Amino acid sequence: MQVKKDDIKNNILVVAERLFIKRGYENTSLKMIAEKCNISKSNIYRYYSSKEEIYETIVGPAREEILKSAPYFFSQEIINKSVMDKCEEVPAILAGLSGRFHSEILIMLRAEGGKDRMMIENMITDSFVSTCPIGKTESKALISKMLMFGLTDILTNYTDDDSLSSELRALICYHYLGLNGLKERNRK
Repeated sequence: MQVKKDDIKNNILVVAERLFIKRGYENTSLKMIAEKCNISKSNIYRYYSSKEEIYETIVGPAREEILKSAPYFFSQEIINKSVMDKCEEVPAILAGLSGRFHSEILIMLRAEGGKDRMMIENMITDSFVSTCPIGKTESKALISKMLMFGLTDILTNYTDDDSLSSELRALICYHYLGLNGLKERNRK
């Protein structure tokens, strides 16, 4: 039975996506992908030039959407909204992104030291947490890491839209209400 080239190419992506989620990008090799696809490692090179190209094919569209959405998250418009409005609006947008790109975002977040994880972490540290009344960069980085851990944990444990939305709302409300608490404390 002849296997179509498109089927092999798509199977490589499906298998790579599963392995990237389970093992992480760094701990997944082309050899592992090939073995799970029941093809040789050299056969992968007929379809993709590298593991990086496979990764880019999988997560590239999610990255584009994140970069397209990011300016709103960090705009004066959202910064000036009430905490309760933020607790409704921000999780809804995140849930929408997570619903459309669940696996892709999870791969990005689980890629320790990966460029996409660093991009998201830097966005959070540089912009999302910029309203934090703490002046220490180290503290802002810690808050960013807590948000990253929360996002990763939510995407790891929840896949349905309702649960994603509920858990993201809890994380974001905690984040904003915690910041408000810090602001009040610093005013005294």
